[in-house]
Amino acid sequence: MAKAKHLYFAAAAPDGTASTEEVIMVPATQVSHYEMASATSLRIYFNSNQEQDLSGVDSAHAVLTIASGKYKEALTDIATAIADPYGDSLITVADEVNSKYVSTHITACASIAVVDAS
Repeated sequence: MAKAKHLYFAAAAPDGTASTEEVIMVPATQVSHYEMASATSLRIYFNSNQEQDLSGVDSAHAVLTIASGKYKEALTDIATAIADPYGDSLITVADEVNSKYVSTHITACASIAVVDAS
């Protein structure tokens, strides 16, 4: 049986405010797609059962800053970590608090947006 993988993202330390998301953990099976927003901005979208929320977020996603032109390398590193059957079940994709990234080409977790379930 394959080990379940989860992806961890931290844009900042949790501050308890409801208006921003600082930390999320998502099952890797919930990744919908990856999209380059610019030469240095990679968005990872997640499947959600929620509709658009009042703030206008219609799809949960994390925005990563990557080295310019290194999108394929960053994507390969993420995919390799997810596919590794012997790797950790918790994959730290981007952690701003501890400066830890799954790829040397990822330099920051710029933001996290989720659809408010309330």
